[in-house]
Amino acid sequence: MKAKRQRFPIIVKRGSSVVKIYRDRKSTGTYYRVAYHIGGKRHRLHFNDLEKATSEAEAKASQLSRGDVDAMQLSGKDRLVYGRAVEAVREYGVPLDAAALEYSEARKILDGVGLVDAARFYARHHGRDVKRKAVSDAVREMIEAKKVAGVSSVYLNDLRYRLGMFADCFQCDLVSLTRDDMQSFFDSIDLSARSFNNFLRALKTFCRFAQDRGWLSKEADLLGGVKRRKEKSTPVEILTPPEMAALLEHATPEIAPCFALGAFAGLRSEEILKLEWADVTRRPGFIEVAAHKAKTATRRLVPITDNLAHWLGPLRANGLLWQNTKPMFHKTRLRVAAKADVKWKQNVLRHSFISYRLAEIQDVNRVALEAGNSPQMIFRHYRELATPDQARTWFSIAPAASNKVIAISAGRKV
Repeated sequence: MKAKRQRFPIIVKRGSSVVKIYRDRKSTGTYYRVAYHIGGKRHRLHFNDLEKATSEAEAKASQLSRGDVDAMQLSGKDRLVYGRAVEAVREYGVPLDAAALEYSEARKILDGVGLVDAARFYARHHGRDVKRKAVSDAVREMIEAKKVAGVSSVYLNDLRYRLGMFADCFQCDLVSLTRDDMQSFFDSIDLSARSFNNFLRALKTFCRFAQDRGWLSKEADLLGGVKRRKEKSTPVEILTPPEMAALLEHATPEIAPCFALGAFAGLRSEEILKLEWADVTRRPGFIEVAAHKAKTATRRLVPITDNLAHWLGPLRANGLLWQNTKPMFHKTRLRVAAKADVKWKQNVLRHSFISYRLAEIQDVNRVALEAGNSPQMIFRHYRELATPDQARTWFSIAPAASNKVIAISAGRKV
C-alpha cells in the first residue's frame, strides 16, 4: 500500500498556540524548520530529522499553551527537565521554585532518608483513618472505659497515677508522639526495675487501647525501643507463728480481725479495707471477695479456717469490717507491730498465709484460687517456705477465752 504523502508545513496545535514545521530541500540534504512566535518575535529551530523536529514542535506548543516562556528560552536536556518538573507540580498549584525549596528543606530534615519513604511512613502513621486525639483526653477516656468494664479500684488508681504522669509530660496529640519521645520519657523517670516495668506495661495497654480507638496507627510501635529491665529476685519473707501470735496479742479489737484476714485467709490490704460483714456472712464457711473489690477484678471464695472464725468473733449484719480511714489502718498496723516487737514487712501477712496454706494442703492450684493468684506465681515464690508442722501451728493460733492468744509449745520448732 502506498504511504500517505506528508504535506508541509505541518501544523502542531495546543489550545490556541500553533507551531509549524517546514521542509527545506537543499543540495546538501533535507532539513526541517520548527517555527513559532513569542512576544511578536519569530523563532526558528533547525533539524535534519523529521521525528526530532516533530517532538520539539509538540514540546514548544505545550509550553506556549501553558505560558512557560522561560522554559522556551532553555535548550536541549534542560528544557525537557524543566517541562517535566512543571507538569509534575501543576495539579497541586505550587510554583516550581517553591516545590524545589520545600524538597530541599525536607531532605535536610530527613538527613538522608528518601522523601518518598518518609511520606509513606507518615501516611501509615498519620493517615486519613487515624483520628487526632490529645494525650490527656485519651488517658481520661481509657480510664473511664476500664471503670465501666469493672476493673478493680486498685488497678484504676494505678492507671491514674502512671498515665496521669505520662499525660502531664505530653500536652499534644497522640499522633505527634515518636519512639524518641517515649524513650526520653522513660529515661527521665528514676524508678526501680519493677516500677519501670509496671510503667511500661501500663503504657503498652494504653497504646493498644488508642490503636483500637483509631487514635494511633495499627503499625505504630512507639514503645519498640523501650526494653524491660531485669528485676532483682527478692525472697518472699514470712512471719513465724510466734511473731503472728505476738501481733494478735497486742492488736486492738478493731485491727485484730484485719490481721487475721490477712494471715489466715490471704486477703490483700485493699481487699480488707473494702470488705463488709455481709461478705463474711453471705456464704457460710466462706469469705466472698467480689470482683470489684479484688485486685485482679475476679471474684473468689476463700474458706474460713477454724481459727479465723474465732478471730472474726461475733459477726455483724452489715457495714465495713474496718470502720476507720485507710491511713489509720496502716498506722495502726505499724503501731501494733512496734508494740509486739515484730518487724513489719510489706505484704507479710498474705505471704505468710500462702506459704503456710501451701505447706498444709500441698495443692498449688487450690491455693492459687483461694489467694487470687496464678499457680505459676505460687509455685515460683512460695514453695517450701514452711513445713506441714509449722503450718499446723500457724492455723492453730486462736484467741483464748480471755482474749489472749493460745500458747504455742515452747519446744516446737517453728
